Amino acid sequence: MAKEHILIVEDESHLATGLKYNLTAEGYRVTTVPDGPSALKLFDANPESIDLIILDLMLPGLSG
Repeated sequence: MAKEHILIVEDESHLATGLKYNLTAEGYRVTTVPDGPSALKLFDANPESIDLIILDLMLPGLSG
């Protein structure tokens, strides 16, 4: 099973939930956040822990 950590930045919860469900089923560790500032805070705290970011372009607070 994969151990890679994916950060999903998506403000539409149904999309974030669907992506997380499918990626988790494939063995990835997945974290979701609803906006740009939350994503930056999480990434800045420990950038080495995130292997891939899936980023929505139009987000509240700070666009992708």
